[in-house]
Amino acid sequence: MKEQSGFFARISQLLARGVGKQQMNMFYGQRGSDLRQEAWMRSILKESQRHSAFLQTPLRGLTYTSLDIETTGFHPEHGDEILSIAAVRVNGNRLLETERFSTYVHSTIPIPPHITELTGITEEEVGNAPPLDKVFASLEAFIGSSIVLGYYISHELKFFNHFLWRTARRRFGYRTLEMKKVAECLYPELGAYGMEEVLEKAGIQIENRHHALSDAQMTAKLWIVMQEQLEAAGVETLEQLYAHLANGQRR
Repeated sequence: MKEQSGFFARISQLLARGVGKQQMNMFYGQRGSDLRQEAWMRSILKESQRHSAFLQTPLRGLTYTSLDIETTGFHPEHGDEILSIAAVRVNGNRLLETERFSTYVHSTIPIPPHITELTGITEEEVGNAPPLDKVFASLEAFIGSSIVLGYYISHELKFFNHFLWRTARRRFGYRTLEMKKVAECLYPELGAYGMEEVLEKAGIQIENRHHALSDAQMTAKLWIVMQEQLEAAGVETLEQLYAHLANGQRR
C-alpha cells in the first residue's frame, strides 16, 4: 500500500507539470519498473519543484485562455484539418468579454456535409481564411503566459501537436487543464460527462454549441463555476487541484 501511495503521489506531481494522458498511460500498471521511465519521471519532478511558487498561486490569481476548435474530423494523422479556432480570456474568476480570439482557418480539403450541418462552417468561409501557420502564430501571442482551458483539450492538443511537429518539430508547450477531468471529480454522480450534461449540471445556458467561440465562452463560464465549487471543497491552488485530480483517478 505504501508503494502504491508513493506512486500516485508522483503521478500527482507529474500532473502538476501538465503531462498529458497519453504520456501518463505509460506509467499505469508498471510502477516505474523501467529505469528509463523512472529517470524521466524524476527529471519532471525536479522541474516541477522550480515552479512550486506558481503551483501554490490561488486559482483566482491566475490567468486562463479558454480554447476551442472545429475540425473536419477527429484524425489529423489521416488528413483531417482545423476549420476554426477561438479563445477567450479568463482573469481569475472573471470572463473578460472584450479579450477574445476568433478566426476561420484555410482548409485544403472539402468540408464533409455533416460537419457543415453541425458547425455551420462553409467552404467559402474557410476558402478565404488565413492558413494555419499564420493563425497559430497569432494564437500563441494571444495565449501568452496563461493556462489553456478546454473541455476536451486532448482534441485540440492532437491537432496542434500534429501541426507543430510536422512544421517545426515541437509540441504545444503550454500548461493545460481539461474541464471534463475536473467535472469527473466534482460531479461523480453524473452518469455521462458530455459537455452538454456538465453545462446543465453547472447551470450554464447552452448556446450555439459546436461553434468555436461559443464553446470557448461556455467552457470559460464552466471553469468560473468550477472554481467556486473547488474552493468550497478546499481546493484553492493549482497544486491542490492536481492532487485532487490524481485522487479522482484512483477512485
